[in-house]
Amino acid sequence: MISAVDQYLNTLLTFVPRNRANRFTKDYIALIHVPATGPEKVYSLVLDEAKPLITVAAYKSAVWEVIGDFEEENAGKPELDALQAEVEADHPALGYLKSRTLKGCKNYSDGRAGLDYYLMLWQRDGETGVVECYEPYSRDDYSWSTVIGAMQVLSSQFEYAIR
Repeated sequence: MISAVDQYLNTLLTFVPRNRANRFTKDYIALIHVPATGPEKVYSLVLDEAKPLITVAAYKSAVWEVIGDFEEENAGKPELDALQAEVEADHPALGYLKSRTLKGCKNYSDGRAGLDYYLMLWQRDGETGVVECYEPYSRDDYSWSTVIGAMQVLSSQFEYAIR
């Protein structure tokens, strides 16, 4: 039986790029946002040189609140709105998502429940990282603000188009 925490993480990590061996060969950035209140949102960007691909999954209700229902037989999964779109390879926001910026994101695991939380998994130019940050905008950390802002800019043009 899978614990509630494992089920929660598995649900959010559904949109992180991976292949059958749980390894992904292309560069990618996956950014999970767990807001202080409200539902989670997952941004995933596959950094293909010719056609970068962004996927955004916005849950309709907080996943953690429905975890208990997962254990029931035939329980449904959390509802979400998902979009996937190709990004122009020369989109200006991609210039902010270089290895140097990703490596500059430091771990800030000094938070608690009720705070904005981000978890980022990335692979770029042969390097990888998994970092987390509570309340990124209250910190003097250019890298976190840059990554979050760039991912929001990339997704916003497509989110706006489908409304």
